[in-house]
Amino acid sequence: MAMNPAVTWALSAVHAQLAQAGSTAERLWLLGGVVLALSGAGVVALAALRGRRD
Repeated sequence: MAMNPAVTWALSAVHAQLAQAGSTAERLWLLGGVVLALSGAGVVALAALRGRRD
């Protein structure tokens, strides 16, 4: 399955921006990714608990 060209362009733009930025900017991007992943896991956990009745 091929990626959407707009998504591919956006990812390449972010990659180019990170290549020019310093290590602090890269760490902030990585931290943002971790926060996003943990937030998604929390939403899934809450949805799973909501459907569960004792």
